[in-house]
Amino acid sequence: MRLSSLRLSGFKSFADQTTLKFKANRSAIVGPNGCGKSNVIDAVRWVMGESSARQLRGGSMQDVIFTGTAKRKPVGVASVELRFDNTYGKLGGEYNAYNELAVRRQVTREGKSEYFLNGTRCRRRDITDIFLGTGLGPRSYAVIEQGMINRLIDAKPDDMRIFIEEAAGISRYQSRRKETLHHLEQTTQNLSRLEDIESELKAQLKTLKRQSENAVQYQELEKEILTVKVEILSFQYEKSTQLQQEYTLQMDELGESFKQTRSELNTVEHDLNDVSKIFQRLIQNSSPLQQEWQIADNKRLSLQMQLEQKTQLLEQNKSQLHLLEKQKEDIKQKVQLLDIQLDDLYTRQDDLQQQVIRCEKEVSESKIAIEKIKLSYKDKKEASETLSQTFEQQKQREQTLQSQQVQLNKNIQRGQQQKDVLLLQLKRLNKKNDDGLVQELQQEYQDLLAGIDLTEKILSDDALKLKQFQQAYDEAKTTCDDVHSQIKILRQEKINLEKLLAKTTVSKQKKPYQQLIQVLELTSEAKPYASLIEKFLAKWLSAAVLDSEDQFRKDVARQVVLNKVDQLNQKILGLPVLASWIEHPQLSFCNDIAIVDTFKNGIALQSRLNVGQTILTLDGYWIGSDWIIALFYDEDSQVAQGMLSHKIRLEEIINELKVLEEKYAVDEKNLSELKDKLAQHQQVISSQQQQLKQQQNQAQALNVSVIKLQSQHQAYTAQYQQLHEQLKQVDVQLEEDAMQKDDLEIDIHAIQMKLSALTPEYDQAQQVVFASENDLEMLIETLKQCEQNYHDVREKLNACQKESGLLDKDQSFLTAQLQQVHIQIKHLTTLIQPSTDEIPLLQQQYEEQLICVEKLQTQLSEWQCELNTIQAKQQQLTEKRHQLEIDDQRLRDLLEEKRLAWHAVKSDLSHYSEQLENLNANCLKDIIIDVAVHQEKLTKLQTKFAKLGAVNLVASAEYNDVKQRHEELTHQMSDLENTIEQLHAAMKSIDQETKKLFMQTFDKINAELKILFPKVFSGGEASLSLDGDWQSGVKLMARPPGKRNSSLALLSGGEKALTALSLVFAIFRLNPAPFCVLDEVDAPLDDANVGRFCNLVKELSEQVQFIYITHNKLAMTMATDLLGVTMPEPGTSKLVTVNLEEAKEYGLVAES
Repeated sequence: MRLSSLRLSGFKSFADQTTLKFKANRSAIVGPNGCGKSNVIDAVRWVMGESSARQLRGGSMQDVIFTGTAKRKPVGVASVELRFDNTYGKLGGEYNAYNELAVRRQVTREGKSEYFLNGTRCRRRDITDIFLGTGLGPRSYAVIEQGMINRLIDAKPDDMRIFIEEAAGISRYQSRRKETLHHLEQTTQNLSRLEDIESELKAQLKTLKRQSENAVQYQELEKEILTVKVEILSFQYEKSTQLQQEYTLQMDELGESFKQTRSELNTVEHDLNDVSKIFQRLIQNSSPLQQEWQIADNKRLSLQMQLEQKTQLLEQNKSQLHLLEKQKEDIKQKVQLLDIQLDDLYTRQDDLQQQVIRCEKEVSESKIAIEKIKLSYKDKKEASETLSQTFEQQKQREQTLQSQQVQLNKNIQRGQQQKDVLLLQLKRLNKKNDDGLVQELQQEYQDLLAGIDLTEKILSDDALKLKQFQQAYDEAKTTCDDVHSQIKILRQEKINLEKLLAKTTVSKQKKPYQQLIQVLELTSEAKPYASLIEKFLAKWLSAAVLDSEDQFRKDVARQVVLNKVDQLNQKILGLPVLASWIEHPQLSFCNDIAIVDTFKNGIALQSRLNVGQTILTLDGYWIGSDWIIALFYDEDSQVAQGMLSHKIRLEEIINELKVLEEKYAVDEKNLSELKDKLAQHQQVISSQQQQLKQQQNQAQALNVSVIKLQSQHQAYTAQYQQLHEQLKQVDVQLEEDAMQKDDLEIDIHAIQMKLSALTPEYDQAQQVVFASENDLEMLIETLKQCEQNYHDVREKLNACQKESGLLDKDQSFLTAQLQQVHIQIKHLTTLIQPSTDEIPLLQQQYEEQLICVEKLQTQLSEWQCELNTIQAKQQQLTEKRHQLEIDDQRLRDLLEEKRLAWHAVKSDLSHYSEQLENLNANCLKDIIIDVAVHQEKLTKLQTKFAKLGAVNLVASAEYNDVKQRHEELTHQMSDLENTIEQLHAAMKSIDQETKKLFMQTFDKINAELKILFPKVFSGGEASLSLDGDWQSGVKLMARPPGKRNSSLALLSGGEKALTALSLVFAIFRLNPAPFCVLDEVDAPLDDANVGRFCNLVKELSEQVQFIYITHNKLAMTMATDLLGVTMPEPGTSKLVTVNLEEAKEYGLVAES
């Protein structure tokens, strides 16, 4: 099976349908950068089922559709088709019988993706299944794109394993294993669900068996409970009847007692009202006396409060004065103590200042000594560094000169080789320079260009005429369409109006005469006001129209005779009359109706109207000499329902339709003529365009030939001159290199002598500098100690100064506080004296007011005695009334209690009767039972009944059904268990076959890699290894000759590329895929390695079809056919044919 062709349509930059035919086993795709070559690789991967847009260098799957350019519109569908030649029947499966297999995939902008096999729609899985085990697929080792070399080398062990599995052809086994595992999981889940159902059925069987046993016991208990309930209810019914009779007698006796108590209560309430009136009179008399006593007592309390406040304030001031005196003495003692502390601090401060001066002097002396040592050290250091720099410079110069000497030797050798090559190339170029063929082709090309210019001029004139014809045709078609749409609208409106008129005129039964609406015709002046005239003549529009007075009938309400009026009034009050607006028939009553524009003007003329004359205003008012009718608000004026307006509009539509239909016929005829002319002109232009295209193709082919010959001639000339210049430059360079080599040898000898003299002096300078450094470090240590002592003394002095400052602040604060205390003492002394004088006067006023209050208290006590007597009598009557009310309430409660008991008994009787009815039993007469014993018996029976729970009376039938289901379920579970065992056996078999096939393939690929790698690198070693067991990842290790790298990441780009190609070709040797696609894999290789790469491809192309993209001339010459991809306009790729013999010749010229 080999790839015969690839067809692309709308895929990425291939806007037009393009077919790439692969004739032999080595097809090279060439073209400049960015022309769309790699899109061919993407198309191959996409059609084989690639589902990731990122792997196709896009953001979404719609990005593979051609998106348009500045000159081209985007397309809506992308399609790619691969055609395989299966003449030898190597495909296998159901498609083995086909000689050719076509795999096609297409996608729309809506995201709909479809696959086709030999034109029949299929699934993506069908496509991937075909390629399983063949080495082909969207991400297989048979398609190596840009950057995949690095990804292959840097692949993780698990990713590397995928390539080995694909080569081993075990992907179909993995697919089968995945399906078997999925089936096993589903079967296990089904078995688990059946086990759950089976356990539920077991539980149901036990429950149903127990329920069937309880059904008999349930029925027996139900009968016994019913019998006991009937006996208890019958006994309680008879007992409740007796109680109801007893309660009735008791209620009668209590009613009599209640009436007597109520009479006594009314008598007591009357006496109580009389006593209350006397009590209220005493209360009213007491108000002035109480007010006078309250005023006097309030004044007494006020004086008492003032006296207490003054006394309390005086005591507080005296106490505060005492405290201030004490505080004054404390402050004086604190001030004396602070004076003593300050004297001590000032003495310590003076001592510390003397110590600071001494430390400063020691530090300054140490610094001066250090500066002297530093200056001496600096001089010695500079001298040493100068000597060291001189020594190092001479050393470096010696090394530089030696490296230059080695490089010159290489340059001289390389220059001599280059000179030999240039001389050989000059001999070859002398044979290849013919100028006559180029001139002949150029003349023929100029003649074709002149013909093309003439054709383009004619085509431009015809295009202008075509544009004018098209514009005239468009205008005529627009006009014709407008007229046609107007005709359609008017016809529809006409139909609607005719239906409406027919509905209004024939709504009643048919008349043997015409109506006025059918013959009424208005003048053009009156038609704009048809709705007004219709409302005015509303009742007359249905009037019968007669030819003569002899035809008048008694059974018709309104009748009009045609042409009865001989002469009409032209004007009334200088205004036109309504009759002048009606063209036919002439109506006599319209002759006395004047027409005016507005209601205001009509009212102004109302007084001038004669008898029988009226005015009709255009805004809807009919005005008589002493009356007005608003037509738009008059119900009688609405009966016409727009009939007259519809009729007038219908007449207008008929006239308009007649005119428009005539115009439409003319326009349609003109449009047909324009269309014929336009079609004829388009045919002429089309033939001219074809002629122009043929001329342009011929010119393009000639131009390509001329350009090729010119480029070859120019290349030969330029190369000849370039070789001469290079030869001259090489000779000059060889002479310069020889002279420079002699100079370098002299310079190296001089520098070696200088270095021998400088070495002893350099060692002595280093020792002197080391001794100076030791002295300087000792002095710096001494300086640090002096500075530390100085800082300690300075800190003590600062602490002493801070403390003295704080004590000064405390002293100032205490002095200010002492002055404040003096001020407060003086203020309190001024406050105490006035309070001492006011207190005796307030005491005297208080005693006088107390005597007045006691007099008023005596009068109030006498009134209180009289009031107490009345209150005692009132209290007795109130208590008696209260007792009677208690008796009244007690009797009332007893009556209510008996009444409620009577109703309760009545309710019990009704309840017992209903319960007996519910039980479908009659009340038993004269029954005597012990209710407690019967109730206890009923409770026991109900408890036993309740213990049975919900009893299923159809449990037996349900038990048989569930038992049958359980037996069927057990059989199904047995079948599923057998299926699981078979699936486990199938998976085990697949695993064994996979392991065997994988390990055999792994060993063979490893062996092929060990052979191919040394062949590619001319030495070295490479191997594959497993991380663990046979299911673990695969590691690749490669060591080119002369290297001991521990990782592939340490290899160069070219070494990585050759290593990856060695692995891929080793896989191809073992399991060759139908074809291999390579995208610029030779880019990182030099010419020598490209040659090795080409040899490998040639060797493998006997078994594998290679399609590769390259820019390398050697790789191009290796191809058996070339496919050129170019981009004639930005964003659009195009396939061009390439003559392989010319390409080889051009490659040899460029190479030489």
